[in-house]
Amino acid sequence: MGLSRLFQHLYGISLRPADSAPGEVWHTDVHKLEVVDEDKGIIGWIYADLFTRKGKASGAAHYTVRCSRRTDDDDQKRDGMVPGLELRIQESEEFEAVKRHRLPNQDGVYQLPLVVLLCEFPRPTIVSGPTVLEWHEVLTLFHEMGHAMHCKQLLNDLPAI
Repeated sequence: MGLSRLFQHLYGISLRPADSAPGEVWHTDVHKLEVVDEDKGIIGWIYADLFTRKGKASGAAHYTVRCSRRTDDDDQKRDGMVPGLELRIQESEEFEAVKRHRLPNQDGVYQLPLVVLLCEFPRPTIVSGPTVLEWHEVLTLFHEMGHAMHCKQLLNDLPAI
């Protein structure tokens, strides 16, 4: 919530919990967040996998799963077709037909970015209560979230701070 309030004040962007479809996330700890611009609406999604667990990769990172790109000017004539990839391209087009977005004040139709924010913070417990981050963990969270928000292209038209 604190990051959402900060982004709201700086950029007019908020983070809002979103439901994930069955099989969409790889663990029950993963939370899907909508990235919402106050003028444009949903501009992307972040999967937040923040707590340590057995078998999870260590360290902190952000991964761009899918970047933003314009889709309405794709190769309609198919003159750039690679032989043998027709089925893959058809599958991609069918998927994109559902996931395309027309944003206000923007020409064209775009696929929206999807990123993963991965950290290994201590898990909250009934005994210890909510997780309280140490200073280096706060720095890590802000560092990785900065990567996530400036990935191609959650904040494509906003200056870095």
